[in-house]
Amino acid sequence: MHGVVFPSSEPGICEMIDTIFIGVPLNMGVCKNDLFVGDFREPMIVHYNLMDGKTERFLSAGRGPKETLPPVILYANPLGNNVLYRYSKQAFDLGYYPVDSLFVYVPLLNNLSYVFQNIIPYEKDCYLAVGEFVDGYRYHILDAEGKVIDKFGDYPDFLAGEDLIPFDARSMFHQVEFANNYNKRKLVASSSHIMDIIDYSSNIKNESIKRILLAPYDYDYSSGNFLSAHAKNGIVTGSVSVACNNSYIFLLFYPWRIGQKNQSVKDEIWVFDWDGKPVKKISYDINLTMIAADPSESEFVYGLAYYGNRNDEYYQIVRIKF
Repeated sequence: MHGVVFPSSEPGICEMIDTIFIGVPLNMGVCKNDLFVGDFREPMIVHYNLMDGKTERFLSAGRGPKETLPPVILYANPLGNNVLYRYSKQAFDLGYYPVDSLFVYVPLLNNLSYVFQNIIPYEKDCYLAVGEFVDGYRYHILDAEGKVIDKFGDYPDFLAGEDLIPFDARSMFHQVEFANNYNKRKLVASSSHIMDIIDYSSNIKNESIKRILLAPYDYDYSSGNFLSAHAKNGIVTGSVSVACNNSYIFLLFYPWRIGQKNQSVKDEIWVFDWDGKPVKKISYDINLTMIAADPSESEFVYGLAYYGNRNDEYYQIVRIKF
């Protein structure tokens, strides 16, 4: 196995915007002047206005009309319609908030019969889902009722003998984050060591996927009732967050090798074009935990940087220039 090679590498430039207090950040999204962070603690959604610096939090845990069950996954504006999507794995629920009215929730799929690892809307009344599928397909397409209407895509098999590993364990190791470019009608599905670029400009099929091996990997696993999968010592941590705009795909990549101490390596952002061609690799002296991008913005990506220790922990919103 051989990973990606970049034509250039350079130091990154970050502008610190503001301090934000979050318990356990899960993911983030940007929609013009609105930045959102999903938090495991309550209230579970943090809204930060990039123009005036005002912060508000909403969404409590529960089963009431204005509640849901953690954790939640956020997508800001994946269809260009100025809304914030949220997916709650444990509540079997996907819906959205209009960005200009964040306390109004519009349910879309609330009768899902399966706990999908991740779901993203990619065009009107069509949703792409990944999960611990044992039918041999990596991706399922859902309709407006949440029913599976099509399946496509093989599980990754770059590792020798991986085709013999049970599907649930392979899915557990290659867990996916999505980002959608609704202008190009392409999405990116990134796991720690594999990136799929999926073209949905016509009917999706296996040939619609461009699959890229980011870095070599190997993992231990157990299947069935005691399902688990984790990278072996010496393997790089890999991609931990994905974002995109009209020009590029951005991966927050951790080059640290698992199980090795005192590593003098820096966080990196890997930049690809929408054909999957490596553009450049950028390194940072700060501890980035996740990234997000506004699809209409071509110059900046936003990140969340961690600072502190056990007694004093906080996060900084940063603007990253490309």
